[in-house]
Amino acid sequence: MPQNTPVNTVLPLISSPRLGSYIVTFKPADDHELYGTYIWSQLASGSVYPLLQNLEITLRNAIDTEARKRFGDKWWDNPRFHCGKDITQTAFYGKILRAIDNLNDTWQKKQRKNKKPTAPLPQWSHDQIIAATDFSAWHFILNNDFAAPDSSQNRHYLWPVSTGRVFRTYNSVSSDEKKARSKIQSRVVEMRKYRNRLSHNEPIWVKAPNVRDAVTAIDTIRNKIRKIESLITIISPDKHLIMEKMGLFGQALRTCSVQELSIHNFTHPSCSLTRRQKRNLRGVISAAEKQNQSQVFEYASRIFSLHRVR
Repeated sequence: MPQNTPVNTVLPLISSPRLGSYIVTFKPADDHELYGTYIWSQLASGSVYPLLQNLEITLRNAIDTEARKRFGDKWWDNPRFHCGKDITQTAFYGKILRAIDNLNDTWQKKQRKNKKPTAPLPQWSHDQIIAATDFSAWHFILNNDFAAPDSSQNRHYLWPVSTGRVFRTYNSVSSDEKKARSKIQSRVVEMRKYRNRLSHNEPIWVKAPNVRDAVTAIDTIRNKIRKIESLITIISPDKHLIMEKMGLFGQALRTCSVQELSIHNFTHPSCSLTRRQKRNLRGVISAAEKQNQSQVFEYASRIFSLHRVR
């Protein structure tokens, strides 16, 4: 967007309280810089969200796979699976029931739309129920209610027998299983709340007394990325490795940077190229311009891409 394009008719379409948080934190010099910062924030959220999705799915499947292996399909209803209190009164079991209710509601709406009977309800499979659960179910299952009160009862409870199988490197958090599980649970809760904030289009940075400008605001985002990365590593170093190889963490850190912000709010310094460098890049730039596609090339065993920003 050229800087001579007026944005005064666009900004009123964004709520004043939302823009106010950008003004207070990032202190844009003009409307173009303000709108550019707003757009950058959306792109930053888009780069972090896949990390949070991967964390949720990795955690869910790691716990379910282990519990299913030990206690069978629909392990939450297996009498061999013990809980420190009536399992039907736990928050985790409530999330299972809500998942089933959501499946039923979706099915009945579809049946009504197609003018078909809404009863009897289907018998949902284990996998269908698990897929319908939300993020919070998987930090509730980390509660001490699901941990054996003493070692003689370990085989009936999920924890601590399964802790090392679900969280492969939990010792990096604490050598004490209970402390490690508690700390992991707190981090998962933090990431779930952060995911919910992004889902509701709230600011991607964390508001705090020490967050007073672009640098400190972006530091809070990068801190969240590192925490997500750490949690995924604790669950599965292999999953972390493949995500790293796919460039997911690198892309999020690149997007959530002061340099990337400066590109979108028009404060970035341009890179000076020699005539020779421009000639060498002419073909790649021309293709990127005409096709509106990233041009991918390999250099020093690394994959790079070049595309038009605007």
